[in-house]
Amino acid sequence: MAIVSAFARIKSDIGSECRGFLDSLQGVSTFEINEPDKLGLLIETESLDAAHSMITKDIRTTPGVLGVWPVYVNTEDEQD
Repeated sequence: MAIVSAFARIKSDIGSECRGFLDSLQGVSTFEINEPDKLGLLIETESLDAAHSMITKDIRTTPGVLGVWPVYVNTEDEQD
């Protein structure tokens, strides 16, 4: 399992809609980070490759998401 924490820059005018959509994605939870137009993401997937795909395809293309930056990765139980 891969656990990735990331920051997302979002459009403030549709921030609540954007957050709702992101929360509906399987394995994705959002949290506040007390910075305007930014949102924290916790992404839990089967592998690091799946997390990368989730970030670049599902999260990055969500309406209102301007950018996503991973800041922490834990894959200690993955096999090489």
